[in-house]
Amino acid sequence: MPSMLDAVVVGAGPNGLTAAVELARRGHSVALFEARSTVGGGARTEELTLPGFRHDPCSAAHPLGINSPAFRALPLERYGLRWVHADLPMAHPFPDGGAAVLARSVAETAASFGPRDAGAYRRLVEPFLAKWDTLARDFMSLPSTALPRDPVTLARFGLAGLPPSTLLMRRFRDEPVKALFSGLVAHVMAPSAASPPAPSAWSSPWPRTPAAGPWPAAAPRPSPTRWPPT
Repeated sequence: MPSMLDAVVVGAGPNGLTAAVELARRGHSVALFEARSTVGGGARTEELTLPGFRHDPCSAAHPLGINSPAFRALPLERYGLRWVHADLPMAHPFPDGGAAVLARSVAETAASFGPRDAGAYRRLVEPFLAKWDTLARDFMSLPSTALPRDPVTLARFGLAGLPPSTLLMRRFRDEPVKALFSGLVAHVMAPSAASPPAPSAWSSPWPRTPAAGPWPAAAPRPSPTRWPPT
């Protein structure tokens, strides 16, 4: 290791690994440190219950992984990445045996919310579907790196996502859709009663992606990658 480094990255999760790789690709000397015995952060796969049963300790699906411009620029498939796609990417079950589902089609998702909320869900989602690829690139690009390709749609998306999630819930009347969206809002990792409440953007982008694009999970490797590499 050189005595003087250009950068030190602490944490070998997806973001830390990507930052270290991008810095190294630009000719900088980089040291990457990880406290755990395996890399991957929240995208790891672990045997958490019984031997042979593998689970995700954090991220269960990776819609922004497969759509990320940064991840797409990396030859991850060469190192074993394989995406798998579920027919129903997400479901919220209820004690009566029913479930609110996040399906690959808007119609199937809306139907699971019931007749009183199906129309509201369609009105929330459908304006962005046809332009989702462009919107996703603009949404995940830094303002300093490129101008938005579709600033009007990006602004509309921002206006829909800035109000607090409590206002988003007022669009709906019944529990199935509210329960599913509440789980998505929990990605903000703050108490639900926090002030100010989590913005709608923490939930509204996620329900759009299965209908607009892939919502996959990464197939587990035969064994986790040890850290440090040998």
